[in-house]
Amino acid sequence: MVHIDGIPTHSFEELGTRTVLQAAQIPHLDDLARHGELGRLGIPREVRPFAGELALLGLLGYDTQKWYTGPGAFEGINLEVVLDGHDVAFLCDFVTVRAEDGWGDGKKLGASLLMDDVSEGGLEIEEARELIDAINEQLVSENFQFYMGHRSRHLMVWGGGNAKIGCRNPREALGKPIDAYLAKGEGAQILFEVMEASRMILRNHPVNQDRVNAGLKPVNCLWLWGPGKRVELPRLQERWPLQGAVISQSGPYLGAGMASGLQALKVDGMGENESDRLQRMADMASKILEKQDLACLHIPFSPCLVQEGQPPSSSLFVEHLQHIDEYLIGTLRQSCAGTGEVRLFVVATPCDSQPEEVGPSPVQYVLYEGQKAKNEPSMVAFHEQEASALPLHNATAFFERLFGEK
Repeated sequence: MVHIDGIPTHSFEELGTRTVLQAAQIPHLDDLARHGELGRLGIPREVRPFAGELALLGLLGYDTQKWYTGPGAFEGINLEVVLDGHDVAFLCDFVTVRAEDGWGDGKKLGASLLMDDVSEGGLEIEEARELIDAINEQLVSENFQFYMGHRSRHLMVWGGGNAKIGCRNPREALGKPIDAYLAKGEGAQILFEVMEASRMILRNHPVNQDRVNAGLKPVNCLWLWGPGKRVELPRLQERWPLQGAVISQSGPYLGAGMASGLQALKVDGMGENESDRLQRMADMASKILEKQDLACLHIPFSPCLVQEGQPPSSSLFVEHLQHIDEYLIGTLRQSCAGTGEVRLFVVATPCDSQPEEVGPSPVQYVLYEGQKAKNEPSMVAFHEQEASALPLHNATAFFERLFGEK
């Protein structure tokens, strides 16, 4: 199962009013669509974006309204942080905010500050450890604990916190005033105070002073979002006699896989070019399938494209999708050649921060089964327009179709 996660589905003027999927040269995905089954997926009554670890739960057959509490809970599982019943786990991202006249050290979190960077600015692991340790030393209490994650992504646990606080992904605010993206609802003021306190600690920390002296951006604020309460999923193996693994660079995604009973394999990719990373993921999947039944590959679409704090351009989106097609899908097809028992299931989910006027976006898939491949291929391609008129299948029932009843 290949989950290409976060593709923008709206059209771009610079692409001739085409979408990224329509503009990209993706011969492998198009060929799978011609010889396999192209379709659409959704989850009845689900109002949250079908993306990320929520999409994984749905694709693995879980009722997301029952089992999905928020990404913080699954990041906690990934980091082996045990939550009590009254705990709420928040994703805790290092970001860079700035004002028009500098880094905004003397300004409050609000309209006068812009979200400048969410990509950690090349923060080294040991630098991140020093910063989170400083946060913990000064802000830890009976109710608040901070846990080291990886580079810019960490975890905060708030004992007795409110899991229903309205929080936003910092990527949505990139390049914009942050006031519209700050937390809202009961308990939001407490989060605001924690974030403000983090700025006081971070701006004077030697790590950031060294970064500024070296001409780098300071990592000057903790952004708290993605609250989630403890969750204990029924294991996949309780219904299906299968073993498998999830391959991803996302902590919440890996945590959701772990909660379902799958092995978690993290892909960092730092210092590795994109083609090598994608081919390595394909090779990892092939090795998993030599001994196990299922390999879930997660390719988040946008995070790796953010450069110098700027949102990616449409041309970068197209280039990235073409690399996925060539180096991941192409490598998987080559490794599966001659093994008729292997089924390749590719699902493309939209980004969760599209322009509001776009509205709900389709989630499309292609299922290619070597033994059932169409001898007379259809004249379709892997993009939104082709899938838009096709029947909508319940995503939570799809896994049962793939593996059957126990």
